[in-house]
Amino acid sequence: MSCRLLPAAVIGIALVLIAAPRPAAAQIVNVQGVLAGDPEPGWSGQVTVTADWRTGNTDLALIGGSVTTLYRHDRWLGLGIVRGEYAEATGARLSEKTFEHLRGRVELDRRWMWEAFGQHEYDAFRRLSVRALAGTGPAVRLVRGERARLIAGLAYMLEYEALDDRMGVADAGETSIEHRLSSYLTGSYKVDAKIAVTQTVYVQPRIDDPADLRLLSETALTSKLSSWLAVTTSLIVARDASPPDGIEPLDSALKVQLGVTF
Repeated sequence: MSCRLLPAAVIGIALVLIAAPRPAAAQIVNVQGVLAGDPEPGWSGQVTVTADWRTGNTDLALIGGSVTTLYRHDRWLGLGIVRGEYAEATGARLSEKTFEHLRGRVELDRRWMWEAFGQHEYDAFRRLSVRALAGTGPAVRLVRGERARLIAGLAYMLEYEALDDRMGVADAGETSIEHRLSSYLTGSYKVDAKIAVTQTVYVQPRIDDPADLRLLSETALTSKLSSWLAVTTSLIVARDASPPDGIEPLDSALKVQLGVTF
């Protein structure tokens, strides 16, 4: 794929997924967007904070944030991500979730890499008391130009889930252990020195039941305000073919984040 074709591919994937019906919830969280480019040697990362406090006609309290840390040395790359969010309006919870991810990557040659990862997640509104997973597999650089990057990966993933025990649902308190394939395609394109577009697509079928499929697309536009400050606008569309009882299969979100890089 040439560098000229990559922006068109990014826009095309985004438009197809925008046309999908309206939201609810799936269970993939994108971590590959951070790795779409080539991180600088040594330590780097980003801190984002979200806060909203309102009183009067609307009583709302929202706080959230994330810390992303990267370390690159020679052929080795390490990634750590921690995220959290809590929101409450007029005494009712609107959001309550945490997320932690660790990933290691080693370059086998100029194109091929091997990855291993582990993850933990809690999300009250997707009925996840615990989601824990671990996986490993190869990745390959398809494009490595000055302005464009494209990477594909495929991994075996072992996943454990425990659902909440809320009243009125058929699967209250259920636990499961599943074997999945996790494949992704992630690319980035630098429009200029300050603006970059990143697109990531995940496909995660269950190995013993491929119809139990999870999909995610995230399109992000990042604008650098300075050497240490950036604004990222992200469109996320995800689908879970077999969600927990009471949870819709489709989820979408439009997010704007201000991040401090280091």
